[in-house]
Amino acid sequence: MSGLHLAAENYRRIKAYYEARGGTKWHEVSADPRLFNRVWRALLRLPKSDEPPPQDRR
Repeated sequence: MSGLHLAAENYRRIKAYYEARGGTKWHEVSADPRLFNRVWRALLRLPKSDEPPPQDRR
């Protein structure tokens, strides 16, 4: 599997997680790296932060 394919799959998983929890403003989340990282970290059940998850958890 290519890195681009994995990135696209992760993006879809993060978006689905956000929408399943009642999120309705994905366009705002995807445009703001801090918000995107918060949703991503919540999906992975990591502590809240504006930073991306650790490389080994992506």
